[in-house]
Amino acid sequence: MGKGLLFFFNLQDIFCLVNCVVQIIDFMKNPLKRTFSFSYLVWPFYLLILTSCSKEGLNSQGGLIDPGFKAVNLQTGIKENVIPIKADLWYVSYVKDVLTGEILKDSTGKKLKLERTGSIGVDGGWLQLEKTINNELKLTLLENFSDQPRSFAIGILSADKMDEVNFIQTRADGYELVKKEIKEVKENRKIYVSTEGCTAMNLVNSSNRERKVDITAIFKDVKYSSEFISDSYGAFDWLNKTDSTIFMDELMVNGGVRWQGKVPYSKGKTFENYIKSGDKQELLLKPNAQITARGEFKYLERTCNYIFTIKNKTSGHEFQVKGTWKQKVPLTPRTILQ
Repeated sequence: MGKGLLFFFNLQDIFCLVNCVVQIIDFMKNPLKRTFSFSYLVWPFYLLILTSCSKEGLNSQGGLIDPGFKAVNLQTGIKENVIPIKADLWYVSYVKDVLTGEILKDSTGKKLKLERTGSIGVDGGWLQLEKTINNELKLTLLENFSDQPRSFAIGILSADKMDEVNFIQTRADGYELVKKEIKEVKENRKIYVSTEGCTAMNLVNSSNRERKVDITAIFKDVKYSSEFISDSYGAFDWLNKTDSTIFMDELMVNGGVRWQGKVPYSKGKTFENYIKSGDKQELLLKPNAQITARGEFKYLERTCNYIFTIKNKTSGHEFQVKGTWKQKVPLTPRTILQ
């Protein structure tokens, strides 16, 4: 069975076709030109067919990308880096996972392809390609925080040539927090009294003398809480897993410091006990007395917006993580005797 002809029209084909149509219109309007051989008009279409059909051998052509750019290994993110392309008319025909061969898609499920001025981005946001009005291809690549290399290829098509840029991106040797911007949302600060984390104890002194009774257990479940929320790419993946604590802004109440220190930087809520090892609270119980002691606490809740600037220790490349930090701090205990 003979092989049917397939026509793949790119931008150069379209320009050629438009030129042919213009010549036909001019030919029909000018009677003098009708004395020319009709092959004069057919010839551009014949060239167009030859150009389109010759694309069966595209993968073996190359020549659009300088050898120094065809295989890129890096341990960093990059922003708007230009990939030189040796052609006036070109487009990105695909972006694929090198290991699986899967064609990558955007957030709407469409296969990535860039034919005209504009930009496209892979689902997940870690790669963005832009074709500028100056006919440049700009690439923005976010950090790879995974322990597994990220391997992908960008296919470039131009007329009868096709070329490919291959990337292998690995995690940096480390990351450093170089700047913190933390701003409390003042209207969200809240101070209230609650029995949360508190319990009750029945206390008995059957002797004829006063004695001290340990009531620490009344507050044993009272906790500080810290919660980080962020939609930024890799927001919680850059930090060294062996030490994931960071200093946050101290808490000031009526001109005094009521909290300062480190908190675990991780997604979601983390907790810290109010009662520390070695802490002890005692109550002096009268002779031959039996009472019930219960507790309540004054708490403070605050919300802060933060921007962290992170530096890749390998390359010096910097990026930002934005989010919200919520903290609850136990301020003042109160023991109630009944």
